[in-house]
Amino acid sequence: MTVTIELFYSPLCLYCPKAKKVVLEIAGEFGGKIKVEEVNVLSPAGLEKAEKYGVQGVPTIILNNKVKIAGVPTLQQLRKAIQRELDRVGKYGFMRGRE
Repeated sequence: MTVTIELFYSPLCLYCPKAKKVVLEIAGEFGGKIKVEEVNVLSPAGLEKAEKYGVQGVPTIILNNKVKIAGVPTLQQLRKAIQRELDRVGKYGFMRGRE
């Protein structure tokens, strides 16, 4: 059971480094249960992915292919969202709702 966190960011964003710090800190708390991917929305591939998810601003955090948090999350907010996702995945034994 793992949760994939996709952090959509821009190198020009003033808030994105703080969001990255929160994501990496939380990922450390959950150990091997978290996979982190950083998506630069200024790259062609990142822009395409952002359009796929409907990301309209950065930072935005996607958990298991679902938009969960727009803006900089608190540690508690992200921890809670990840735990809910782990509980959901554990309950069904697979990533329900993945596209």
